[in-house]
Amino acid sequence: MRNPGRVRNLALAAGSLGLLSVSVPFVIAERAGQAAWVLLGGTVAAIGLGAALTLTMGMRRMRSLNAGKGIIARWHVDPLIWSRFVADDRAAERDGRRLNNVISLKGEPASGVEVIIGDDCLQVGGDFHRVALAELKGAAMTVGPPSILELRFVTPRPQQSDMHYAFRFPVALGAEVAGQEVIDHYDRRYRAKYGAR
Repeated sequence: MRNPGRVRNLALAAGSLGLLSVSVPFVIAERAGQAAWVLLGGTVAAIGLGAALTLTMGMRRMRSLNAGKGIIARWHVDPLIWSRFVADDRAAERDGRRLNNVISLKGEPASGVEVIIGDDCLQVGGDFHRVALAELKGAAMTVGPPSILELRFVTPRPQQSDMHYAFRFPVALGAEVAGQEVIDHYDRRYRAKYGAR
């Protein structure tokens, strides 16, 4: 997520409006629809305030990561390599050769892209994501240059097909050992918590 602060503020506003709407039936004389107001307002308040809390915790983790705490690996991808990766990745997604990449690939940064991988999260060019360890189904790195690191996930959805997605980004030239350390780190964490896949 590129701007968690803005999204958090929107969620907080929605939650606050939901709380306010719960009080509407108690200030108006009309009793009809009182339960609907309370139900609707309470639902919006719970969802909005819950999302705001989750996003606030994510923002704290993002600030901590940017301050250098809990970093597993960090590298800088050259602008030319990034541009080539973006074009190839989008083409592969359109053709159905690769899973949907949820990393934002917007823009053509003149100075390149910084990749920071933490214990339970990652940030690629300012796009921050938590790593859902329970949904992690594999991690791999293609042989480069440049090597491409991919973390694959499956989110179970009741009464629908599961959602498959990936975090995929290039590894800077010379940072392949760091890329392998990321794979080993998440494999170890997954095995320690859930056992073998």
